[in-house]
Amino acid sequence: MKIFITGAGGFVAKNIRKALSTSGHHIVSASRKNTTPPYDNEKILQTDYFGDNNDDTIIPHIQDCQVAIHLVGSGTQTTKLQYHTVNQRLTENVVKWCQNADISRIIYFSGLGVSANTTLGYFISKYMAEQTIKNSSLDHVIFRPSYIIGNNNDDYLSRNLNRQIQEGNVVIPGSGKYVMQPISILDVVDIVIKSTTDNAFKNRTFDLVGPRVIPFETYVKLFVRNRAKITHMDLEEAYRRAICGEKTHYTTDDLNIMVGNFVGEHDRLSDTAGIKFHDFLETRGAP
Repeated sequence: MKIFITGAGGFVAKNIRKALSTSGHHIVSASRKNTTPPYDNEKILQTDYFGDNNDDTIIPHIQDCQVAIHLVGSGTQTTKLQYHTVNQRLTENVVKWCQNADISRIIYFSGLGVSANTTLGYFISKYMAEQTIKNSSLDHVIFRPSYIIGNNNDDYLSRNLNRQIQEGNVVIPGSGKYVMQPISILDVVDIVIKSTTDNAFKNRTFDLVGPRVIPFETYVKLFVRNRAKITHMDLEEAYRRAICGEKTHYTTDDLNIMVGNFVGEHDRLSDTAGIKFHDFLETRGAP
């Protein structure tokens, strides 16, 4: 197959690109910044995704692709780049490119907790992106991921915790009793690749979650393994620092997702994927 991937420089995209290349697929990857050297059978396009000439520079390269995997997204926003722009408007552009290039299927990464009833800005932008895809003429697969854990501590959460370990103190906002449902990047890659051709995934939305629900505090203790002190910060203070732009390890949306206690339907994903899931502790090499 030939597959179009956005967000080529991201953690998830790098793993998917490598697996697709190893399997002999051809890849056209797009990235806002210079990314890693291309894998075998890969062409990388550098783009800001919003330029006036993007249709002319991107569509000719993706016209013979069968599937698009849309991974660009933002979990933080600034005065220069808002959620609406990155998560919704860009998805509208990608859908348009797919339609003009006759790509038949799009696979999209939304977020666990996204729903029609959400009031959180990040989730609203993801929900509107989902609607753009569902209302298009494309076959689609929408995944709503929880925390995706890398096998080299290269995921967002692991990098955050490792930075705190280097500082000698890992901060848990609030009680830490709120739960998470991590999934291994190894499983994510297998599921995404399978969903490119398997019609059991067609036009469906799945929570991309692992089999184990675990309190955040427990996960942190297992990760840190006595390599640093662990302290709790009052949740109100954590939010104040994030809102005021003071030095903090957690953004307001990080905190919203944490305390949201979002849990997904793992059995539904497992029944459709038909794979044996990895334990996320095993994935990152914990003893």
